[in-house]
Amino acid sequence: MTKVQEEAEAIEGMIDEIIEDKVVAVEVEENNRKCTDVDWVDYILDQLADHELAQGNPTTDGLRRVAEKEFGQIVLSDTDILEIPDKALTGKVTAKHTLVFQRHDGKGTLRVSACVDVIGTKLPAPFNQHLVATACTRAEGKALRRALKIRVQTAEELMTAEDPEDDNGGDPINDQQLLAINQLCKRNNLNVVLVIKEVAKSMKKLVDVKNIQGRHILTNLAEYQRNQSTIDDSLVGYNENWKEDLGGKKK
Repeated sequence: MTKVQEEAEAIEGMIDEIIEDKVVAVEVEENNRKCTDVDWVDYILDQLADHELAQGNPTTDGLRRVAEKEFGQIVLSDTDILEIPDKALTGKVTAKHTLVFQRHDGKGTLRVSACVDVIGTKLPAPFNQHLVATACTRAEGKALRRALKIRVQTAEELMTAEDPEDDNGGDPINDQQLLAINQLCKRNNLNVVLVIKEVAKSMKKLVDVKNIQGRHILTNLAEYQRNQSTIDDSLVGYNENWKEDLGGKKK
């Protein structure tokens, strides 16, 4: 073997070692997050872009993208209409949506289904004119939530007509509102406690905050997100342990 051939083999060996090192480095960076992690919901919501959130609530389109990222390609997405409306605008639609993912971890497929009922009188215009389409979207969103194992409802599921006789504004603020408030404050680097106290001025603990106040807080946050110049400097500074300060559970 000539000296030139020896040098060529040595160089090839060095290249092989570099390639192997790079492969190992990629494997170390693999995502090991689990749905049983205490911050799993935050992990999922953090992956959504601003346009995939409506007042802090995930859209169906956003969850679809994240679900494919987490599990694999959706090879089946189909809705069965189990009940059609008997009256225009006021009838009821029952829909079942089925999703099948081709898992990118090589563990076969993942299949999940979910059903929803949509009543025309509970929808705002113009969605009350498209009951079947609305039911299909809501059913898919619920199926995606079930696949991702998150309890947060989608923006489409929360869309309802104003009904003074069915107002729960006097009830305590709910988990859905708190998750949305936390998400919007995190994205805009806002102090959650101070943002809540803007509306619930006499509040000392989370249990003191009412549902109607939660709605006003989300309205304020939506405006802050649209127009950053309206944010007062005193509100800046997100604190992930804000629940502890309000007598809530640790994050």
